[in-house]
Amino acid sequence: MPWPVTHVLTAEIFYDGFFSHLDHKAFIIGTCFPDIRYPARLNRKSTHIKHLPIANIQSQSAFRAGLLFHSYVDEMWNTLILEKSAHIFEDIPHDQPMIHTMKVLQDKLLYARIEGWDRIAEYFGSPLPEERTYGASEAMIQRWHDLLANYLRKPPVIQDLDMLSISLSPEMIETIRTYYLAFQNKAKLNQVLSDYYDRAVAFYQE
Repeated sequence: MPWPVTHVLTAEIFYDGFFSHLDHKAFIIGTCFPDIRYPARLNRKSTHIKHLPIANIQSQSAFRAGLLFHSYVDEMWNTLILEKSAHIFEDIPHDQPMIHTMKVLQDKLLYARIEGWDRIAEYFGSPLPEERTYGASEAMIQRWHDLLANYLRKPPVIQDLDMLSISLSPEMIETIRTYYLAFQNKAKLNQVLSDYYDRAVAFYQE
């Protein structure tokens, strides 16, 4: 569910405690990989595996562990943002474009919570061999890496919505852009999205 910054940030929260035995670069590439399914038109079940405990994820290769952890974070995000904070929809639209908008705004709010984004962006210079086993073309994998590298190396801005053109209709993107401008300074929404970091840390410590 979240966008790449939030996925990477959550991976960083969990990495030292659960995945430090795995290669960090491959783990981070893996945790960003599953959403290639949108532009590559892959079956969701090939990249998103639900309800796996951390112990099962830890025993995988670094890339595969990152890929599986992506789904773990999706489920955690749904719990922390969409379920436990459902009251925010009293003040904002409760539709798909708004969910997309929340993800983009959250990346903007959380980007400064960790450092080392240049190093992380550099990870996406060359694809890993494992990425070629899920059905996406070589060209699509490289394009995905280029998009992620460009996106992660600087704080998110509204122009990053152009990335969505590889998977969403122009009409949907325009609605997201409208929502972004209308709700980017909504205090209650921003509080919920910002609090995700501390809630993810608490989730990690449980």
